[in-house]
Amino acid sequence: MTRRTSRARTSRVFLHIGAPVAGSTYLRECLARHRRKLTRYGVLYPPSHLGHDGGHLGAVLDVLDLSGGDHAPTTGAWDRLAESARDWRRGTVVISHELLAGASEEQIDRIVGSFGNAEVHVVYAARDLARQIPLAWQEWVRGGGTATFEGYTNRIVEHGEHRLSQVFWSTHALDDVLARWAAYVPAGRIHLLPLPQDHGRSSVVWDRFAQTIGLNPRKFKVGSDEHAKPLSKVANEVLRLLNAEITDHPTPRGIDRVRSVLEKQPGPPAEVASTHEVHLRDEAARMIAAVEGAGYAVAGDLTDLVPARDSFTDQEPAGVSQDDVAATQTRLIAALIANDSGPAGFRRRALSWLSGLRPART
Repeated sequence: MTRRTSRARTSRVFLHIGAPVAGSTYLRECLARHRRKLTRYGVLYPPSHLGHDGGHLGAVLDVLDLSGGDHAPTTGAWDRLAESARDWRRGTVVISHELLAGASEEQIDRIVGSFGNAEVHVVYAARDLARQIPLAWQEWVRGGGTATFEGYTNRIVEHGEHRLSQVFWSTHALDDVLARWAAYVPAGRIHLLPLPQDHGRSSVVWDRFAQTIGLNPRKFKVGSDEHAKPLSKVANEVLRLLNAEITDHPTPRGIDRVRSVLEKQPGPPAEVASTHEVHLRDEAARMIAAVEGAGYAVAGDLTDLVPARDSFTDQEPAGVSQDDVAATQTRLIAALIANDSGPAGFRRRALSWLSGLRPART
């Protein structure tokens, strides 16, 4: 009788669905680092079933029927992850990946249903759009994108049919994202975590997430979110030009090697032009009103989602100077030559191009 009652107890599953580049990677790192300790508090962060500790990417690619480069979807990966969640009888399960923000209603129905009688919660962290757009462009370039920052931003603001716009808003229009999930999860179990505008408080996403799932965040030692610090605009421009030059795009590890060098390069980050200020502040007001009307659980201050006036720049969108690009290229060459541990093929192609110190294309 006791055993049967225990197995019948309803557990809780927290689905952290994003937003992309809003503390998601950092949060997964915190969860993976403290996986054993979490179990002592009754929280399961299931390990990957694909032989790597890349979180739940493989299972998410499976349930969303997507392809992910080095981590191709494996049929049944999501079902195995859901089974692990159903089998956990000690309290709480956490599943995390920002791709879930883009799930369709049909996919959400399958995802929520796969946990049986568990109490499903959804967690979504968000930054204001003036800070999110530069980070999203940075991630786009890291993934091989070749759009300039100004071109990328214009596409986002247009809300058109262009792929850049479609990809961004499918996961960053938080009112639409949460409404899709609210069709299958009660509004009171949908948790929105607005992130403060001070980059120095980057660990707050862990603090608020831990509290949301019922943990004391101070019981866990976590550092700051290094992923929240944007690269300089010129560093991103060098990587963008490299993407345009190398048609057979290298592995993410190759890009990470170059990125690790560019992260050390000085310079201000990209900033959204002030001509977009009114539009983005109006977007924020609309989304905040929708959230307040829906009755979601909010951990933080919704006004943090309103872009600050000093987040915008009055400078004309003229790209970056050719001198700054050339200087950054030179430093990148020196670093790649000094440390030849990167992928050889990529390094040869990169050095061949960079040694020409080609001027920036605008």
